[in-house]
Amino acid sequence: MRLPGFAPTFSLSHTDPKVNESATHIADAQRAITGHPGASTPLHRITDERTISKHRSAMCGRSHAPSGKDCDEYPFAATKEGGNPRRGSIRVISAGDNRTADALLGSCYKSQRVLNSDAYYVHIK
Repeated sequence: MRLPGFAPTFSLSHTDPKVNESATHIADAQRAITGHPGASTPLHRITDERTISKHRSAMCGRSHAPSGKDCDEYPFAATKEGGNPRRGSIRVISAGDNRTADALLGSCYKSQRVLNSDAYYVHIK
C-alpha cells in the first residue's frame, strides 16, 4: 500500500567512505543529464532481469574496468530510465564501493516497498 504524498527516496552520502565514489558519480550525473533523473524527476524501478541486463550492456558493455573496479551506470540499469547512453553516465569506480551502493539500493527497495514500475528519487547528501 502506497501512502499518499510519500515519495520513496534512496540516499547516499559523499562523506560515507564505503560509497563516496558512487555518491559523487550520481551527483555529477544528476547535474549533467537533462531533467536531472532521480533528483527533479523520479526514476522508475524495473525488475525484469533481461531488460536490466540489456540496460547494463548498453551502458557498460564496451567498458573494460581494471581488476578491482566496476563500470557504474546512472541512471541505474534497474530503472526504466537506464540503458540510454545519450541520457546516462558511466564511470569506473571501485568494485567494493559499487557493490555496497547496489546492496543499499536493494535494501531501500525492500524497506520503502519500491515495487516494479514504482517511482522513487535519489538524494545525495
